[in-house]
Amino acid sequence: MKKLLIILISLIIVTNSYSQIISESTKKKFSIGVDLFSDIWVDVPSSISQRTINKGFDIFGMYNYQLGKSNFSFAVGAGLGTHNFFSNSMIKDVRSDSIVFDIIPDSISYKKSKISVTYLDVPIEFRFRSKGKFKMSLGFKAGYLINSNAKYKGNNLNDETQKIKEKRKDIKNLETLRYGATLRIGLGGFNLYGYYSLSKLFKKGQTNEMYPVSIGITFMPF
Repeated sequence: MKKLLIILISLIIVTNSYSQIISESTKKKFSIGVDLFSDIWVDVPSSISQRTINKGFDIFGMYNYQLGKSNFSFAVGAGLGTHNFFSNSMIKDVRSDSIVFDIIPDSISYKKSKISVTYLDVPIEFRFRSKGKFKMSLGFKAGYLINSNAKYKGNNLNDETQKIKEKRKDIKNLETLRYGATLRIGLGGFNLYGYYSLSKLFKKGQTNEMYPVSIGITFMPF
């Protein structure tokens, strides 16, 4: 995640510098952006405690279709989004036909235990932009799961004297499609961002299906 944040910060700096030489007409046709957010996970099993901050990010590019000479436009594009679920639990076997969580005992010392999922997204938005700097957009995005993994760093649950670091890829019984509603409100290149998932993380009947509500900020140089 640290490497990804470094890449994102570098991209923001480069994009912000590049945006200074892009014409206003081009900026009206194209937009790129980065969402930095934290997830609140809903329908989590009662035995599991999630971390307060579950950081994630989106990066996207969109083409804007101006609706006549009005302040409204329609945008469609492509993006990449990553969500994380940090908790006091571990998936017992990521390749099992059923999802079973092991709760990490209080006696076990660990740095992190998380589930990460990454999607290739297609976002669409209806946008309003005033003659000033105020912007607002209502949207929807659908995505296809392209990567999933479970990471753990800490003492071994079966041997507290042994420290382990493991990454298990391709979690079984995840929904491959995700979709939900988005909202952005802001001034200039900075916006408040929200995403409400209408799809679930896990397939029905495996465990609590869980879904994220994301709250954060969007940086859009143009």
